[in-house]
Amino acid sequence: MKPAHVAVSFFLAATLLIPVPASQAQSDSRTVTVFAASSLTKAFSVLGASFQAAHPGITVRFSFASSTTLATQINSGAPADIFVSADVSAMSSVVAEVPDPIAYLVNQVVVAVPRGSKIRKISDLNAGFKWLQCSHSVPCGIAADSALQSEGSVTSTPVSLESSDASAVAKLLAGSVDAAIVYKTDVVANPSKLTAITFANTAAASTQYQLGISTQKRTAKSHWAQTFFDYLKGHNAKKLLAASGFTISQ
Repeated sequence: MKPAHVAVSFFLAATLLIPVPASQAQSDSRTVTVFAASSLTKAFSVLGASFQAAHPGITVRFSFASSTTLATQINSGAPADIFVSADVSAMSSVVAEVPDPIAYLVNQVVVAVPRGSKIRKISDLNAGFKWLQCSHSVPCGIAADSALQSEGSVTSTPVSLESSDASAVAKLLAGSVDAAIVYKTDVVANPSKLTAITFANTAAASTQYQLGISTQKRTAKSHWAQTFFDYLKGHNAKKLLAASGFTISQ
């Protein structure tokens, strides 16, 4: 081996032996990473801030997106300590990382329209109005498909299929469409702007959220992940989530 190669090899080997600075390791152990369905953004942001205020020095870091997208990221190695999925199928796909989830919340899709809208019933979507829903592969879209099939009165088609509930709500609030099939909790979060038209079959329109904690074995970090996990199941969290329009599963 040439001398230059020896030097490079020695340098690489040496860098592998350099320990992580104690301050960085401590910082990592005091950060809890939560992957959660986008429909939980408002409520969980409040819960995270409340938890941090009660535990100075602890950081709760959220990643909000479609549950399907988050599950794909977890299976690709993304370091999630806690996962909250908007349906059972997304959680089931990460069973190797999150093996023992619990039934957590129930939400249901509705036809959300701006206050003062001429849309008064679900069949009005056939009257030339522009409406959208979530993609067929994500929880809010799966629930929308189930609700529409059960209703049986809508023959028109959505002008777009959104990648997440948050995207669908944003377009409705921006005035891009006349209506959107989104979660009831989105209407509760925007009471002065939106009103909901419910589907007759609420069971068909409902989706089961699940809550799970990762099996990653990091002793210092697992303490705070478990603590926040328990907090999400506690009375104060359930009270806020119920006020946000969710039905508590347990």
